[in-house]
Formats: sequence, C-alpha cells, structure tokens
Amino acid sequence: MTDWGTGMSLMNLLMGAMASSAVGTAAELGIADALADGPATADELAKTVEADTDSLDSVLQALTALGVFTRDADGRYANSPMSEPLKSDHPDSVRHLATLLCGLYGQAATGGLTQAVRAGTSVMPCTFGVGLYEYLDSHPDTARIFDLAMQDWTRPIATLLADKLPLDDVHTVVDVGGGNGTLLQALLSAHPHLNGICADRPDTCDRAERTLAESQQADLARRLTFRPTDILQDVPTGGDLYLIKNVLHDWNTTTSVQILRNIHTAMTATPRTSAGAPPKLLIIDPLAEHDSGAAFRNVIKMVVGEPRTRSRSEADIRREATEAGFEVLSITPCPADLSVITCVPAS
Repeated sequence: MTDWGTGMSLMNLLMGAMASSAVGTAAELGIADALADGPATADELAKTVEADTDSLDSVLQALTALGVFTRDADGRYANSPMSEPLKSDHPDSVRHLATLLCGLYGQAATGGLTQAVRAGTSVMPCTFGVGLYEYLDSHPDTARIFDLAMQDWTRPIATLLADKLPLDDVHTVVDVGGGNGTLLQALLSAHPHLNGICADRPDTCDRAERTLAESQQADLARRLTFRPTDILQDVPTGGDLYLIKNVLHDWNTTTSVQILRNIHTAMTATPRTSAGAPPKLLIIDPLAEHDSGAAFRNVIKMVVGEPRTRSRSEADIRREATEAGFEVLSITPCPADLSVITCVPAS
C-alpha cells in the first residue's frame, strides 16, 4: 500500500509521476483560480473549467489527500496554502511553471529518459523526435505556456535585481534570451531612465510584443524593444549592461562559450557605456556550490538541454567566460538557487 501520510518511500517515488500529473492538470485547468471566490463542488468546478465531473472529482480527491486542496463535509473543495501559488494572480504564482514541468517536461522524461541514459543523449529527441526549441516551434500553445513558465521562474530574481542592481549609470540593458521581457520590465519599471532590448526567438518576441501592446503600458512599450535573434549566431549591440539568465544551463560547454563569444562581440562593438565605463555582463544561472537542487539538476538538463549539458561549478563558469574573452569580477549567490556572475571584457 502507498502511505501518502508519512515521509518518502520507494512507493511514494513510484507514484510520483501520478501526483505530478494531477498537480499539472489542476494548474492547466485553473482550479485554484476557480476556487478564488470560495469553495465549490466538483460539479460546479467542472462547469467552470469545462471538464467531466467524475474525472475531475477523482483528481481533486487525490490532490486533497496530498494537501493541495481541502474538502469540507459537504464535498466542497477549497484552496489551501499549498494551492495558493497555483492562482494566476498570486505574486509568487507558479501556475504556468507547474503546467510546463508536469506536462511537457514530465511527458518527455517518462517517455524517453531510459533511452537517453542508454544512448548518452538528450531526452526530448528520444520522446518527441526533436529538441525542446524545435518542439516549441511547431506547438504554439505549448510555446505560450513555456513563455509564461519562464515568467514565473523569473519573477523572484527580477524583483531582487530591480531593487539591488546599481543602474544609475546604465542607459540600455540587453537581455539575451530574455523570453517575454519579464526581467526587463521589472528593471525598466523601477528605473524610468532605462531602455531595454529583449533578444529571443521570433515567435517569443512576437507574442511578448503583442501582450505588452495590449497591456496599455505606453511608457514601458516605448522603452522596451523586442529583437528577434538567434543567440547562437549573434547578439544585439548597443547595451551598457548585458544579462543572460537561465539560458546557459540548457547548453553544453561548447555552445555556452559560443553564446558568450557572441555577447562579447556585441559588447566590444560599443566598448564604452554612456558613462565612459566598459559594458558589463551578468550571467544569472545555477552554480553547483549554491544550488540546493544540484543533485537533480543534471537530470533536468538531460530532459530539456543540449546533449552533454551538465551542472556548472564556479570553476566551470569562470573557465567558459575566460575562453569567451571575459574577466569574471565576482560571483554572488542569490535566492531561487541562482548565482550572479559579473563579467567585463578582458583587457
């Protein structure tokens, strides 16, 4: 028998995929949002989220047993402290991140991890026949969820950087692989003198640009530019500060160095900032010494990363940065298992 009420056991681990799928289903259907105004029965929820009552009730009972939701004596479900971050408007929302992790990533791992381990390759091609970004190119609905999941992942570090980064002497910030611009929007909102360039895949830029235009934030839309870019080939020039967050950890050393070289080329095309100082690069990525999830990180990289992508240490990132032409000035551990590596072009 599976004992859901006591610590971890082998059976808990074996059933983990079922639990993860149930959480992902609740996130994708928007159950926490539907319960925001108060408790509801399975039938009421099924009408709201357009689902089958009996099937939804089965999932909700399982999630209630896991503590995600609560259920009263009249059979009405309600949010719990655990489900609150599954609400779309929660300040620390992980709704879309849960949908991605429990959906696409979970399907990939379940379908292809064994084959990938045997072959020494990535999981996504074993399951779907293509890598992550090729898959997203042909599945726009999943690509939209991916953008929103990266937004969930970015929000905590964006708030921190907007508050802590010294940006008075910076005029233009370039975010390389910046997704839908969440990090830049936080920086530009906190610092009205800044302009931003978000470089990412064409479809990502198109969705983000339309969303920003629809938000009616005219000042932000004027100062934030989305630049369709293949960062494996080149990077926009003209920045006083360059950022690359949660990007390099999806690529192996060879590709990572190439991306950093492209950034170096862009930075040295404008060798001085408007304040007369050399441009800076902030690499924001997990490093093994400061990563509470380091033991599991390589499995995640196998699922969604390039072949032979592995967790990086401080020594690894210093070596890659140096090979790309940078000098590392500092490495600062931050929340969410990230580190900020500050670099300048080497003399």
